[in-house]
Amino acid sequence: MTRFLKPAAALLIILGAAPASGQDLTTRLETWNEKNPIEKAYLHLDRETYFSGQTIWFKAYFMSGFLPSAANSTLFVELLNNQSALVIKKIVPVFGALSYGQFDLPDSLPTGSYQLRAYTPLMLNFDKAYLFSQRVMVYGRNKLRATPPSVAAVASLRFFPEGGNLVSGLPNNIAFRATDPNGLPVSVSGEIRDETDKVITTFTSSHDGMGQLILTPSAGRQYHASVKERSFELPQSSTEGLVLRLTNNNNAKAFTLDYRGSRHIPAYMVGQMQHHIVLKQALTPSAGNRVSGIIQTTDLPSGVLQVTFFNKDGMPLAERLTFINNKEYILPATFKADTLNNGARKKNHFSIGLPDSITGNFSVSVTDADYEAVPYRPQNIYSTFLLTSDIPGYVHEPRYYFSNTPTAAAAVELVMLTNGWRRFKWTDVAANTLPPPLHRDPGFISLSGKATITGSGRSFADRDLLVWVATDSGRSLQMVKTDPEGRFKMDSMIFFNKAKVLFSDVMGKKNKFLTIKLNTDSLTRSYALPPLQLPLNPKAGTSGTLPAKMSTAYFDYARGEGLMLDSVVVQGTKTRLQKLEERYMSGLFAGGINARTLDLTREFIPNMNIFDYLQGRIPSLTIERGGRFGNYRLFYRQSGARQPMQLYLDEVPADADMIASIPSTDIALVKVFPNFIGAAGGGANGVLAVYTKRGDELNNAMESSATIVDYEGYSIMKEFYAPDYSTPAANPYNDYRLTLDWKPEIFVSGNAQRIPIIFYNNDRTKRFKVVAEGITSTGKLLMLEQYVERGN
Repeated sequence: MTRFLKPAAALLIILGAAPASGQDLTTRLETWNEKNPIEKAYLHLDRETYFSGQTIWFKAYFMSGFLPSAANSTLFVELLNNQSALVIKKIVPVFGALSYGQFDLPDSLPTGSYQLRAYTPLMLNFDKAYLFSQRVMVYGRNKLRATPPSVAAVASLRFFPEGGNLVSGLPNNIAFRATDPNGLPVSVSGEIRDETDKVITTFTSSHDGMGQLILTPSAGRQYHASVKERSFELPQSSTEGLVLRLTNNNNAKAFTLDYRGSRHIPAYMVGQMQHHIVLKQALTPSAGNRVSGIIQTTDLPSGVLQVTFFNKDGMPLAERLTFINNKEYILPATFKADTLNNGARKKNHFSIGLPDSITGNFSVSVTDADYEAVPYRPQNIYSTFLLTSDIPGYVHEPRYYFSNTPTAAAAVELVMLTNGWRRFKWTDVAANTLPPPLHRDPGFISLSGKATITGSGRSFADRDLLVWVATDSGRSLQMVKTDPEGRFKMDSMIFFNKAKVLFSDVMGKKNKFLTIKLNTDSLTRSYALPPLQLPLNPKAGTSGTLPAKMSTAYFDYARGEGLMLDSVVVQGTKTRLQKLEERYMSGLFAGGINARTLDLTREFIPNMNIFDYLQGRIPSLTIERGGRFGNYRLFYRQSGARQPMQLYLDEVPADADMIASIPSTDIALVKVFPNFIGAAGGGANGVLAVYTKRGDELNNAMESSATIVDYEGYSIMKEFYAPDYSTPAANPYNDYRLTLDWKPEIFVSGNAQRIPIIFYNNDRTKRFKVVAEGITSTGKLLMLEQYVERGN
């Protein structure tokens, strides 16, 4: 027929004019895609097996329409157990088409296989089956019992006529897929029998429980598969319809259409990839109710191609998914072990060469190869972006279909034949009823709501609202104008961890008492997602030598960290102040042998700010004030050239003016440290920590001109720690790290670039595993898995 160019070039060649209905269909699909494009995400993990207490490091990549996607601002990553209950959730910002973060696994997490799911709000506009997911194995203090070997039973056997129709009187190609009770593929063989139990043909699976057979059904007959005394029904055949057969043919796809009935005469075909029309062709039936042809695929992008055949009225007759693998997506890379030394704490220098002129971002992990469950990861950046993100359902070890195995090209077609397409329906395209997007990107953190004057119910309308945001990483102050109804909105905010957000009138002595009602949280809102139920191998984590190794690794970690492997309860009598300190204070703030704590939960405090109240109550505390908005400065036990104290609000660094804006009736505790190791410079000038009331302590709070809102920002993005043994460690310890190096953000631009990998070994690793992945600005993908050991 013809050769078609990449959709990224926005070119489409058409041979033979398709009917007007075909033109309308493709125009509507392209228009819908502009408003609701497909978004995909992939996570590169540093490894796939962990023990409790370790950190899961991840790098996220995003694509849309064969190119990196910068449409997303927020990524949600969830760690779920096998009942799909949430264990840990991380929310990280996305910059450009990239993000990264980590899960700190609790050291008490039970041994088991866990599920990982990642998504953005834009990805939720389609079926949730397309979200990124994978399994990770975690080893804890408890041991899994080894499952005794058993013969895998066929629990499900489904049959899929190619093209969707089973037509009597015609030879039909039928694909099938068999799974065991856990949803995993299982080999199968059996017989096809009719309703009289007569054997018509036999069948045997060829890859991962999948295979195909040819059947010419008789009209009115019902057929079933007989497998070890079990029976599985085949679909009922029709007397009219279209039978499709599509096969690989060198760098092309050959197809044959046989049809029965005037309503099933094919008039044209349409091919689309990721909602981009890449193929449109009028069809001319030949003698014998048959149409055949060739689709040249050399210039098509790699991925899932959906081919649909229509009659002249635009009714879809048959549909087929097929896979294109032209390998143009591969970014060539060469690995070199420049300096290899697997001695304890010795320095290693590897490098990855990128010969092309590229601009891209990449991630690299180096791990102990002897602590890997399988030689190669079951899924990777190739299989996610090009295969599993475009078909619903579970695909077992999808990386196989991108290997150089000779049977991979035929096996992936079985995946295409046994998985459906759900992103849209052609009937909705024809009726122009394609669904609009339900979710939009939040544009990072968005705070919006309504301000009212307390006690009056009147809106705080057309006024300036002072908003403070204080976090561990810094403070920000901005003015927001309310509308005539008192509404306000702040967009594109980025802050991490717990934050204190204070809203206040700015009119000084004439300020108003405010009540703030925030709208739905733009960041930490929850989405109604179906349970994630990835098939689980009951033998996972129990076979081979890995369980014993990971158990030892966990014990070494627990001993090194001084963990209590059995709980110890100490009972005693505590004062009210001690109980309050335990409730409010954490970490270093809970200590301080020379610190002094004031309990304000039961005190009546006049209508004054906390600093005016503290003046004279704490010996050696001096408070200076100047300017319209306060400009407070606090000094403790100082004379001569003085330096202000450092201030904390609920253990977050804060400005004095922000704390002064808080109603004193909202403050529970004040703690003064002469010095504080947790502050910059050791808090040599003194530290004052203020704690706002919680729960019952808030019941008697007075109305005020300020409202404080606790807000959970983005999850903190930590930096991977890799020790430098160029000089001996100050304190002796055992280094048993399993991840030796993790570099999540490697930017490369130019010709013949090299990615350096420089790290120090731990105390025991003899074989290294290096995994590098990433994406270029033109959509090429890097995927490298390399084992490195002596003798390589």
